[in-house]
Amino acid sequence: MAVLGIETLASVIDASIGGAPAATEEEVLSFFGSIQLDKHKFAAVRVEPSYVKFAANYLHDRGQRLVTVISYPLGAMTTVAKVIQAEQALADGADELDVAMDLSAFRSGDYQQVVDDLRIVRRTAGDRVVKAIYYSAVLTDQESIKAAGLILDAGITFLKTNPGYGNVTTPHHIAVIKKHFKDDLKVMASGGVRTYDDAVAMIDQGADRIATSSVSSILDRSSKR
Repeated sequence: MAVLGIETLASVIDASIGGAPAATEEEVLSFFGSIQLDKHKFAAVRVEPSYVKFAANYLHDRGQRLVTVISYPLGAMTTVAKVIQAEQALADGADELDVAMDLSAFRSGDYQQVVDDLRIVRRTAGDRVVKAIYYSAVLTDQESIKAAGLILDAGITFLKTNPGYGNVTTPHHIAVIKKHFKDDLKVMASGGVRTYDDAVAMIDQGADRIATSSVSSILDRSSKR
């Protein structure tokens, strides 16, 4: 298992308050304080769409990137609604978008809908980073490979394994994608990554980023290695 320094680890973390449903403004600011934004440079900090405008200046003034979610958590919005949500998030100050694949369309075998849906969000985002959530926790290995291929067809080269909410990512989920697609796709492990050892296990399998709300405990353990 690799040993990662605190700043190396922080640089691949999407720090997320997503684990706190219906967070208040006070709770959002408390989370920002708890992860020491002036001390650590994260890959991004994630907030819900309704908090993008509220958080953008605060994060940008501290040199942090802001990511939010589109059609979260199950992708069950129309394409038009996803585009509107993406446009609003970008106008409000989002630097990256995590868009949920339409899981219902995928499970129904409507693969063209999955591709078309994601492609237009990718186009809307311009040169900004877009990650597509594909739900590794509820798919077989072959289904995960199929979903990843569709996402790549849509022009998105960054996967996010799960939306959280009890969907746990395993190192095996990362290994499946990396073995099949190698460097053609980046992967962010999201869901159940709560400890330093969890994070390093994902990175050992090729994860390019980690999404977690357990930021402080992970970095605290890293600082003691």
